[in-house]
Amino acid sequence: MITRIEQRMIDEGISAFTQYDMNILIVRISEKIGKLPYEITADVILQHHKNLKIDILEDLCEEEIIKGFKATNGHFYRTNRDDQINMIGQKDVLNTDPNVEETVLWKTEDAGYVSHTKDEWLKVYAEAFEHKKNQLLKYNELKMKIISATTHEEVVNTDWVADNNQQAPTETVSQDPEG
Repeated sequence: MITRIEQRMIDEGISAFTQYDMNILIVRISEKIGKLPYEITADVILQHHKNLKIDILEDLCEEEIIKGFKATNGHFYRTNRDDQINMIGQKDVLNTDPNVEETVLWKTEDAGYVSHTKDEWLKVYAEAFEHKKNQLLKYNELKMKIISATTHEEVVNTDWVADNNQQAPTETVSQDPEG
């Protein structure tokens, strides 16, 4: 659980902290990591800040994945854990027999169950995979930015929403949507 003083550090950094604020933060960190307060250096505080921020970004990434996506066919699809497993299963069924020309009924958030041809559904699956992959790549990019940060200001300025308009990174990843 993040304390108020930690949340303040995450939101603002520590440049405006009073000595009292710093003492509260140092005691909180010492309790959390099992060190004595005098062992909490500026580097330890910065690392704690980074760890907290990375945890928050990981949660935001998961939320974005689960929230779902709007496919190019105009429909909105959920992608929670069960949806992802069901999509993998449906893809497996469709790919087991290349001659299958089955119609796939799939639930959308905006129109209920919608009928898809095999090719239409496989395109939705590919878009679902891209949605998840893009979120994971964005998380990784922001995490690396935080890991390499040398100041609290850099950590504060690394933000999921602020970086939301960035193009997805172009790294290669496994084609497994469970990542």
